[in-house]
Amino acid sequence: MKRVPKTSRDLQAVERREQILLGAKELFAQHGYHGTSVRAMNKHIGITDGLLYHYFPGGKQEILETIFREAQQARMELMDGLIKAIHPGQPLEEALYLFISGVIATLLGDQDFMKIMLRDSDNILSEDKHFLSEMIMQRHVALTKALEQRAQAGEIREMDFSAAAKQVISVGMMAVLGQITAISIIEADLDSYLKKMVAFTVSLWRK
Repeated sequence: MKRVPKTSRDLQAVERREQILLGAKELFAQHGYHGTSVRAMNKHIGITDGLLYHYFPGGKQEILETIFREAQQARMELMDGLIKAIHPGQPLEEALYLFISGVIATLLGDQDFMKIMLRDSDNILSEDKHFLSEMIMQRHVALTKALEQRAQAGEIREMDFSAAAKQVISVGMMAVLGQITAISIIEADLDSYLKKMVAFTVSLWRK
């Protein structure tokens, strides 16, 4: 079936929807879900009550659910690319550094979403609240397999590869936490910290 091209009205509707989501996300990140009223969203975005409910009949709850769903789908696609980038011929330290720095960049690419995730995930009624955790665990499985392959090639020793993969991911998650909260144990700049932690971790894995 031939696709019907979008009209200017269709494009305008898409832009308006994105405007509502972006404005709501900014307010949720600043004030929290419960601290943001529909009236505050309308004022911040510059729209009427009727227009907001036209695009999101479920109101504030539907907007929050949509923000979670769309932001997490975008993160998943980027994460998949990071796993695929780890190939056998690449030096292990380089591969892990690129993986961790990529994970951090992916998660911090939308800091407003990460702040909402930390504070308001309990307000999500759908299964989307578990999506990010499941996504990270899926990448953990892929990283575990990649480390097993490195051991089979004689590059590192036999070990608990699942725990080793979690150790790598935790380095990235601590960096993310330090960037979006007041909790940080990173004394050096982020890049130096990552390289130091990767080098130290890999040194423990060598035969």
